Amino acid sequence: MDVGLTSEQLSLRDTVRDILRTESPTDAARQAMTDPERWRALWKTVVDLGWTELAALDADGDFGPVELTLVLEECGAALAPIPLLSSIGLAAGVLRAAGPSVEPLLADIAGGAVATLAAHAKGSRLPGATATLRQGRLSGQAVAVPNLTRAELLVTLATADDGLVVAVVRCGDGVSVTPHESTDPAQPTADAEIDAEPLAVAPIDLEAAFTTPLVAAAAELIGTASAALHLSVEHAKARRQFGAPIGAFQGIKHALADNYVSIERARSLTYAAAARLGEPHTPDVWTAAALAKAAASDAATNCARTAVQVHGALGQTWEHDAHLYVRHAWQGATMLGDSRALYNEVGRRFAGGAA
Repeated sequence: MDVGLTSEQLSLRDTVRDILRTESPTDAARQAMTDPERWRALWKTVVDLGWTELAALDADGDFGPVELTLVLEECGAALAPIPLLSSIGLAAGVLRAAGPSVEPLLADIAGGAVATLAAHAKGSRLPGATATLRQGRLSGQAVAVPNLTRAELLVTLATADDGLVVAVVRCGDGVSVTPHESTDPAQPTADAEIDAEPLAVAPIDLEAAFTTPLVAAAAELIGTASAALHLSVEHAKARRQFGAPIGAFQGIKHALADNYVSIERARSLTYAAAARLGEPHTPDVWTAAALAKAAASDAATNCARTAVQVHGALGQTWEHDAHLYVRHAWQGATMLGDSRALYNEVGRRFAGGAA
């Protein structure tokens, strides 16, 4: 499989990176932690630039899974405090697996409607159904729903009499929101209690539903990991002790090398999984996405932790950016399943198939 980036894709990556460097410096994430409206100006810019159109992917056109991965990776690197992942990666990712009946809602998300995905029931580490559909009424509870306080549309999976379905409700219409303190306040999470009549319902396969969201979440985590590593490397080159840059010391340079290897492993897995999203769904496609998310979760949390360690006491302060990467990495790592839960599930399926 050829997963090399084309010149058009490299140009897209560089353009997104340049725009975020100007419109969303790291301090924007810090401001968004205390200003709940800080994200709106950047979101308008993102919508005007057409990034939300990636919600309606066309694997054979200009906007495919690799382009989605590129954009989300750059947003993760910038710690952009916007609901782009929850809208075009999570919510739209599930809807694209549901067939043509939900295309009008995909068009709404592509046009800038903020959406999110309720994927975790209380006590569940892996994503799944969080509601039931009976007699045209959707009811259920979900925890840690990303950007729910900002969302207009809520997507969830539900069990119905004839199997698993995806259902979409409009936030505010029978959706009770309970905000709570998030690990990363720039990307707030909240619990949801649903008792509403859905806007749309469509049958869906559980694995197919979460394949694109897993890849999307992995992409953003890779960006965060890369930015945290860059922060560490620059400090290790500039900070001197005993007459030498601290990056020359074995304990630091080995840790940074390990971080680099973990990022490249995760990036390779993620882009390989993204390249397979246009294929007919098979269990192998889900496995590729799950492994990518697990590897990206570990890479992001390890790189963020190393950033704090390399910066020493400076990395412990509120004024420094290190904690912003730690917060974003920790919260993203648990989304759709932490690495241990995902590796365990992949191993369980492999062992079951081998048996």
